[in-house]
Amino acid sequence: MDEQSSKAYLKLINALLTCSSGKESEILRANQELIDKNLILTMVGVSETLAEQGDRTAADWLQNLADQLGEALGGLEQVKSQTTKKSNSAALSTSEDYVEFLMEVLQTTADSKGNPQVVYPLLQANLDKLDDNLVKILIVWFQEILSEIDPEQAQDIAVIVIDFSNLIQQFPLGSKAINLEIAITGFEIGLTTFTREAFPEEWGIIQNNLGNGYKDRILGNRAENLEQAIACYQNALRVYTCNEFPQLWAATQNNLANAYGARIYGERTENLEQAIACYQNALRVYTRSAFPQQWSKLHNNLGAVYSKRIRGDRAENLEMALQAYHGALEVRTRETFPADWAATQSNLATAYSDRIRGNRADNLEQAIACYQNALQVYTRSAFPQGWAMTQNNLAVTYRERIRGDKATNLEMSIQAYHAALQMRTREAFPTDWAATQSNLAIAYSNRIRGNRADNLELAMACSQSALQVYTLEAFPEQWARTQSNLAIAYSDRIRGNRAENVEQAMACSQSALKVYTREAFPEQWARTQSNLAIAYSDRILGNRADNLELAIACSQSALQIYTREAFPEQWARTQSNLGTAYRELGQIAKALTYYKNALEVFFPTAFPLDCLRVGRNLGDTAFAAGFWTEAIEGYDIAIEAVEQSRTWASTEARREEILSAAIDVYSNMVQACINIEQFDRALEYVERSKARNLVEILATKDLYPKGNIPKTVLKELDRLRREIVREQRRLNIEESIRSTDGSFDPSIDIKQKRTKLEQLIRQLDQLIKRDIHPIDPAFNLTQKIEPISFKQIKQLLPDQQTALIEWYVTSETFLTFIVTSCSHMPMVWQASPEDLQSLLDWTSSYLSFYYDNRQQWRNELDDRLRQLADILNLNHLLSLIPIDCQRLILIPHRFLHMFPLHALEVGGQDAKVNSQNCLLDLYPGGVSYAPSCHLLQTVEERHTSPQQHNFSRLFTVQNPTDDLHFTDLEVSAISSYFDQAYILAKQAATKAATKEALNQENALQNAKIIHFSGHGYFNLASPLESSLILANNEQLTLGEIFEFNLPKCQLVTLSACETGLTDITSLSDEYTSLPSGFLYAGSSNVVSSLWAVNDLPTTFLMIKFYENLKHKTSAAIALSQAQHWLRDTTLYELEEWIEQRQLPFDHKLRKLWSQRFNQVQGSDKPFAHPFYWAAFTCQGL
Repeated sequence: MDEQSSKAYLKLINALLTCSSGKESEILRANQELIDKNLILTMVGVSETLAEQGDRTAADWLQNLADQLGEALGGLEQVKSQTTKKSNSAALSTSEDYVEFLMEVLQTTADSKGNPQVVYPLLQANLDKLDDNLVKILIVWFQEILSEIDPEQAQDIAVIVIDFSNLIQQFPLGSKAINLEIAITGFEIGLTTFTREAFPEEWGIIQNNLGNGYKDRILGNRAENLEQAIACYQNALRVYTCNEFPQLWAATQNNLANAYGARIYGERTENLEQAIACYQNALRVYTRSAFPQQWSKLHNNLGAVYSKRIRGDRAENLEMALQAYHGALEVRTRETFPADWAATQSNLATAYSDRIRGNRADNLEQAIACYQNALQVYTRSAFPQGWAMTQNNLAVTYRERIRGDKATNLEMSIQAYHAALQMRTREAFPTDWAATQSNLAIAYSNRIRGNRADNLELAMACSQSALQVYTLEAFPEQWARTQSNLAIAYSDRIRGNRAENVEQAMACSQSALKVYTREAFPEQWARTQSNLAIAYSDRILGNRADNLELAIACSQSALQIYTREAFPEQWARTQSNLGTAYRELGQIAKALTYYKNALEVFFPTAFPLDCLRVGRNLGDTAFAAGFWTEAIEGYDIAIEAVEQSRTWASTEARREEILSAAIDVYSNMVQACINIEQFDRALEYVERSKARNLVEILATKDLYPKGNIPKTVLKELDRLRREIVREQRRLNIEESIRSTDGSFDPSIDIKQKRTKLEQLIRQLDQLIKRDIHPIDPAFNLTQKIEPISFKQIKQLLPDQQTALIEWYVTSETFLTFIVTSCSHMPMVWQASPEDLQSLLDWTSSYLSFYYDNRQQWRNELDDRLRQLADILNLNHLLSLIPIDCQRLILIPHRFLHMFPLHALEVGGQDAKVNSQNCLLDLYPGGVSYAPSCHLLQTVEERHTSPQQHNFSRLFTVQNPTDDLHFTDLEVSAISSYFDQAYILAKQAATKAATKEALNQENALQNAKIIHFSGHGYFNLASPLESSLILANNEQLTLGEIFEFNLPKCQLVTLSACETGLTDITSLSDEYTSLPSGFLYAGSSNVVSSLWAVNDLPTTFLMIKFYENLKHKTSAAIALSQAQHWLRDTTLYELEEWIEQRQLPFDHKLRKLWSQRFNQVQGSDKPFAHPFYWAAFTCQGL
């Protein structure tokens, strides 16, 4: 056969192995010129290679096809014999070589008494002679010699042949398939000499060994080989009784059990029961004390069978499997039997993955731990196939994992699948390659990151790849599983025609049912019925009511198998599907019942994503029907699930994403509570949806272990916390500037940052386990932050003269909550949809003019603020507040953070609002702001001492860009109020110098007040990159500010542009702003600006602010008084004030002053416009 012909044969064989089901005949017809004896022989060779590689199913299929083609050509054996006749002379010249080699190897076996260390080198040197010719030579040689020797000599020779068969059966080199054929032939030769009647014991040993050969046989039909193996083992047991040959009997029982476990013929249920019985028989002899290694092996095997067992209770079977594996590991330690230990760890992991009892999340964590244990031994270099198998199985478990961030788990799953595919190539391991492709399809179907449409296309492509190997004829079960995966992908598919996609999904499920019958594959049949139910629920073609009835019928069919006891998770999912179908039919009572059934299993800590989905469906269904109590029940458990998922998320960005995706659940919950007048509960749920990330990191930042913890450990704890927050911020920035469609591009930089973050988290975990838990076992950084109650919100009001107003904007309305110390329930005003639209239009116009036409925005600011007051219905709201109220706390929501609410004008006939004023005038005790009540509570708990500002030490950054005329005057005047002032001025205020100063314990950390006077910048596209501008135009970003530690700081003042703006795109109102960074760092108050401010009035405002603060007032009062003063002061009064304070106006400043106020009358109020005085707000206490 020439090289060209050989390549043509191999190409045809590859086409046959990878073609779609039913295409084989078409391919053979198209290549009729290649169908000859050489093709058949090549097919046999490829079949052997596939078998050696462990791909027995493909090997059997190809061998069967070769048999069929051989018969069509006059019989395969005839083809082989014709080939032999045509090469007779070559055979005659080579047969002597084979006989000579056979004699040598048998003599060596006899001389060494079957020592593999002696025999194997000889075999290795003659691998070319280990082929089917040696099988024939062995048969002919023994038959010829048998006629020349006496029976006793025949027995001696037979013993040598049997010993040689045992050796070559275990020989690791050459063709595994041929080695087994030689061994089987040798054992069969032995049986011709050692008969049962004459030599029962020897006959039994040979039968057992022959059974092993047939059990592992690669050539021939797999099912028939196993039947032959079972017959051999049963023959052996006719001799080996438990009483006379206990060890041999036990060994054969184990082998027979293995064969029954793999058996293809017969009833699967009965085969597995036979296997269990045989293993248990063997354990009667193989006790742990007498035979520990065999005992552990039997327990490992028994665990595998119990994992697959059909009869009996499924949950109980899996518990017995776990018990068996744990028993095996009592002997199979890593130190003594590393490979066996790894194998059992892998099996144990699979059992934990399937486990029904116990907590599902815990079970999956156990599975992951066991797989990772196995990988300690199964390295890629030492055990490449075991490594790849474990990577594949680990990927499955990460895909199903409940704990941790779901998006991250799926990425880890996909990564592990791709790792497995590095070894599981289509060329080397086609069936394993197909298995991993099929699994990868499921991961892509479920993937969260990346473009959803692209992910589903990838899922379909992986399934189609798997089907190139998994044909219906060769791999019916795997083919059906892949069809099911395709059905899921088509059901969810975004691209293409939606109606056609659903029809394709149904067709794939129907195809799977050709194999997945209820009798043969009950669990898979039920899963396919469930998939069909989903497709019928989504179906566009046909009658809608009929489709829904078919969906219900399919779900009810699935429940015949999916009982709550045996398959709780699948039972619950099917209950949910039934709820959705009945909801679509308008049968609301039934829908609610089925959703509630599902939630009996899908509770937040075990199945958070399913719990969120079903809880939301229950809430939405009840909400639409006006069943407010049931709606609250559904939304409440859904919110618990959201918060559980957030706890497990690995980054702040992911936690915000989870909350934003469920923001409708919160808003509907709030509305449902309002509809039944549970206003206090409504406000509590408002708080649970706002600024959660900042609340959580603030709450855990100062969480320390109890007991005598060394200072070095506490210092390292603080360092790692800050490092983790910093890396999370950096990663958030990187991810925020990725492609706007959210596609997941694992660039090297992002992967490195993720790796660093994971390393820091591991270091922190190790520190806690090693140095903290031995002293304080209860310490936990990831403890759940309990939501704030209405009672706790009221306690934030320091006295009866303080009131709180909190806004909440939804997609349908906006709500205003008013809390006073004397109210037992918050007062609520709900806007109409028209009011909401007016607010949205006003906001859009305000921001559009601010960013695109700053001058017009400034000119119209007064009028715009009056319009906003009307839209917010401020007059009515203030009429609900007691007339003696002196102080107001404002809690804006989303884009309302961007506006100077304290400057809104009010007026009317009410006692409190009896003339034109703004909020600033009405509340002399100050108007302060906070991102949320919960955040305000957290800041308050960190600063329990009275907020009398300490003027002992000031740290300030002064005019670092050296382009602001009055900033130097501002800092000079302010610093004079302090005992000590640490000033970085102008070019000295570099980023390096500022960060160094901030990290010096005697500088920043002991400074009570920090003042920044310069330029600020808010990055609307990427708020985390918002910054304070330092010398050389270097930027101190929000992410870097989070690294600072300011435990003693009472106030940070950001006297610069746009330092108080926040991310208005955040549905979860995360308050991503420069003040949030300083609040996290430790400050109790932050003063910042809402727009680009003017240098001159800002200087006077800040000097007056600190002057007021010096008189022991709060920051909010001091700022309010300063703003009131700046607004109402005339030019004459201002000049007098400057003179009295002896502010150092140099020649340049006086010239600028003259230019500015040359046309202004002394009685005029030069800064009365809100642009000059209203920009600054105070966040905090």
